Amino acid sequence: MNERNRPVRRKKKWSILWKVLLCIAFLFFMTMDGYRSIRRFQYWQRNKEIKREYVQAVERLQQEKRQLEKEINDLKNRPLTQERLARKIGYIKPGETVYKFVPKPYKTIPEPKE
Repeated sequence: MNERNRPVRRKKKWSILWKVLLCIAFLFFMTMDGYRSIRRFQYWQRNKEIKREYVQAVERLQQEKRQLEKEINDLKNRPLTQERLARKIGYIKPGETVYKFVPKPYKTIPEPKE
């Protein structure tokens, strides 16, 4: 009778051992998967922030492009804008008299003698 019970007990011991090992392996893989999920979530958040910064940069550049296109259009089609720019760099119309006002140099106060 004893001989019959021994193999059964060994079977039970091994089946319990296998179940424990499988549970440990399952918990290990679930932990690793959780860790990878956290890393993926952090990666996703970082990429989301980078994308937001790129979208802001694109919007700023589009605004700048619209402003430059407006300036180009004004320079091509508006005579007053062309004249203002020409005068800014020193051009004058034929027949105009140019007056230059030279500021008087300030008198320097001599330093007192010691």
